[in-house]
Amino acid sequence: MFSLKTRLILTAVALVGVGSIIALEFTDWHQLEAVTLNDQPVEDWEKSLGLKPGESVLKQPLAEVAARLLKDTGTVKVDIDYSLPGTLKITTNRFTPVCLVVDAVSGRQFGLNQQARVVPLAPGYDDWEHPVLTGAEANKLFAHCSDDRVSLLIPQLGRLAEDNIGLYRLIDEIDFSKEGQVTVTVSGLPYRLTANADRFHEQITGFVQFVEKYQPDITGAENFDLRFANMIVQQGEDD
Repeated sequence: MFSLKTRLILTAVALVGVGSIIALEFTDWHQLEAVTLNDQPVEDWEKSLGLKPGESVLKQPLAEVAARLLKDTGTVKVDIDYSLPGTLKITTNRFTPVCLVVDAVSGRQFGLNQQARVVPLAPGYDDWEHPVLTGAEANKLFAHCSDDRVSLLIPQLGRLAEDNIGLYRLIDEIDFSKEGQVTVTVSGLPYRLTANADRFHEQITGFVQFVEKYQPDITGAENFDLRFANMIVQQGEDD
């Protein structure tokens, strides 16, 4: 797992509400009265986290709190927020999934964040309009997928979502089972697309532009290989 130094570098300690500092300095509302960790009340926060009762929320040793939490090898990210009156809210490992992945070993579904780290899906998670990645091992939470192609693909998916969200949402599955390529299943299309993970955005959008411009006869096509420069290879039942 990550060393403490590495996890400190990965940590994001976010303080929200700085704009109300001036008002807080002239009231008692800013004195620390309660602490929650992952939405659960912490009763012994003075002892367990090293926080100081009676002190201003703004004067608490938040960097030291984050470092203490990061000693747990399962924690790689700490967010610290506060709300009035005097409540400190600490959340660990709060990552936003940008796509979904099915672990090739266990068959369990997880999320992948922007850095291609495997993250759990919250119980109330309902944003399913993302491609599902298959054929890659993703069994270690908060670690990167073992397949380097996943890390190459995630930024490509991000670009596609920004440029053409409609096309992005039509992508059902991206299969990593075959080495050196990814196989793409698009909702409503009777054929699949073969692409490179590191050139995914270019190849997928280029194919769509080609089809829209030339409207080729694709009857009987089962797969289009997009990995060749200035060439699209069609494979059908007779290939």
